[in-house]
Amino acid sequence: MHNMGYFGIKSLLALQGGGVSAHTRASSEAAAVAPNSQLNVCKEPSNINKSRWTASSELDQLPSLNRRALTGSKLLAAITLLLNARFGYGTSTAACNALQSALPGRVFFPGSEEYVNDNEHYTQATSQNSTCSVEPESVDDVTTILQIVASGDTRSPFAVKGGGYTGNFGFSSTTGVQISMSRFSEVEYDESTSTVKIGSGQRWDDVYTQLAPSGVSVVGGRIPGVGVGGLSLGGGYSFHTDQRGLTVDNIVAHDLVMPNGTFVKVTNETNSDLFFALKGGFNNFGIVTSFTMRAFPQTDVWIAQVAYPMNASNAVHQAVEKWSTSNTNFKAVNQPVYSASGTNEDESSLSSVLFYDGPTPPSGLFDEYFNVPGAIPNILGTMSFSNAVLTFVNIESLNPPRTARHTVPVSYYTVGILNEMKSQFERIIAETKASNRSFIALTISPEPFAQPNAHSTDSAYPHPPGRFVCPSVLEAHWEDPASDEFFVNAIAEAQRAIQARAIEEGQSFPDDILYNNYAPASTPLELIYGDNLGRLREIKERVDPENVMGLAGGFKIEP
Repeated sequence: MHNMGYFGIKSLLALQGGGVSAHTRASSEAAAVAPNSQLNVCKEPSNINKSRWTASSELDQLPSLNRRALTGSKLLAAITLLLNARFGYGTSTAACNALQSALPGRVFFPGSEEYVNDNEHYTQATSQNSTCSVEPESVDDVTTILQIVASGDTRSPFAVKGGGYTGNFGFSSTTGVQISMSRFSEVEYDESTSTVKIGSGQRWDDVYTQLAPSGVSVVGGRIPGVGVGGLSLGGGYSFHTDQRGLTVDNIVAHDLVMPNGTFVKVTNETNSDLFFALKGGFNNFGIVTSFTMRAFPQTDVWIAQVAYPMNASNAVHQAVEKWSTSNTNFKAVNQPVYSASGTNEDESSLSSVLFYDGPTPPSGLFDEYFNVPGAIPNILGTMSFSNAVLTFVNIESLNPPRTARHTVPVSYYTVGILNEMKSQFERIIAETKASNRSFIALTISPEPFAQPNAHSTDSAYPHPPGRFVCPSVLEAHWEDPASDEFFVNAIAEAQRAIQARAIEEGQSFPDDILYNNYAPASTPLELIYGDNLGRLREIKERVDPENVMGLAGGFKIEP
C-alpha cells in the first residue's frame, strides 16, 4: 500500500544525515498491532466477517494454556490451530503441495531465503509465518494460484504482497499462502503513447531511476522502498499531486487476473465499473499484475529542509496556514513534520521539507519558511527527480518492530489545528515518559496540498473536486509488546482530538473520508469509501460471487 506514512521521520533523519538503526528482522516473534482503539492479538479471518470471534476470546476458552507463555511463534501457532479447528481451514498445506507440483521452482518453505523475503514486511509486527510462499512470474502462474487456493480441498487463506509497506496486520500477510509479486518488475516506457507499464511488484524509487534516462516520470510514491501495488490500488499522494492528481487518477489500464482466474485488461473503455473499483478498491477484485500509467516530461527538481527550534512553532504554524490557504504554485510542495526519537526535550524536532518541481524555485516562494527566527536551512539544491526521492531514508532499512498509524482529514491547515497537532505530540511524549515507556520514533505531520482533487477521476477512493481534504499522518513506532495498548490508544486519542479541532474550525466533517493507505484496520468501510460503497458491493458481487478475495486480508468489501 503505500505513501507518506513515515515520511516525516525519514525526511528529517535523511536530510540531517541520521537514521534509525535496523532492528532484528525476527518479525513473527512480535504480536500484531492494529492501530485502533481495540487491541487484538490477531485480525479476525477476513472471510468470516459476521463472526464475533477474536483471538483473545478463543484463548480464554483454553484453560490448560498458560497465556503468558504463549509468545511469539508459539502464540502464532496456537492461533493458527484455533483458526483451523474453528473455521475449517487446515488446507494451506494441501494448497502449498499443489502449488509446488504446479509451479516448480516458484514455491518456497521455511528455511529458504526466498521464503524470508516473501514474508517480510516494513513493520515487523505485520509479518507472519505463512505455510509457504509463491513467486508467480506470469499471468498464467497467477491464474494457477487463484484456482488452487479457491478450490475444494486446497481452499486456503492467502495474501498478496507488493512492497509490504502496510502498517495493518494481515492486509498483505497470512499464515496460509503468501503470494509475492516481486517477479512482476517490468518498467516499460512507450514513447508513442506516453505511457509506462509497471509491474505490481516494483518499488517507486526503482521506477523513477529506470525512467530517468528517458526524461519522463509518473505520479507515484515519495520515498524509497514503497511498493507500486498497494499505493496504486489505494490512492497515491505524490510530489506531483497538485499538478496531476493522485496515482489512481493517472492509471489508464490494469492487467488483472480475476478471482475466477480469467485475465482481463481493464480500462475505462472496456469495463468502466471494474476500472472504477480498482482505483482504491485494493485486493477485493482480483490480483493486478501490472499498471499502465500516463508519463510526463520530468525536469530536474529542487529540494531543501529547514529545521526549527521547538519554541519557533508559532511562526512555523503561521507560515503553514498561509501556505495552506493561499499557495497557487502547484509545482511547490511543503511537508511540515513534528518528530521525536525519544522522550527527552533535545530528541524532539520541528522541520519542513520543501520541494519544487523544477531546477530552481521562483524567488521568494519559500521565504515564509526560511525567515522563521532560528531557522536552520539545509538546501540540497538541484538534482534529478529520482535522486531527490533517494535523499530520503529507504523504509526497508528501518523495519520498526511495532507500529500504530492514523490519519486526520483536513481541508486547510489553520494555526489552531496545527497548535492541536503540537499539543498532541507533546502529550504523547509526556505520557510516555511518565509511564516509564519508550518509543523508537513518533511523528505527526500535516500534508497541506493546494488542490489535491483538481484532477480527480471516477474512483473507488472518493476524492471529488467539490470536497477536498488533505491527509495528515500520525505514527508511533516502539519495541516493547507490553506498550502496545498504550501507543495504539495514544495515537487514536490524538487523532480524535485533532479532528475535533478541525471540525470546530470548519476544516473537517465527522464523516470525511480517511485516506485508505493511512487508515487503521478498524476503520469502518463507510469512512473509506463513503457513498461509493454500495456501487462497490454490486461490482464485487458480479466479479467475485464466491468471495475468493475474501480469503485475503484488507478492507473487505463483501458481496
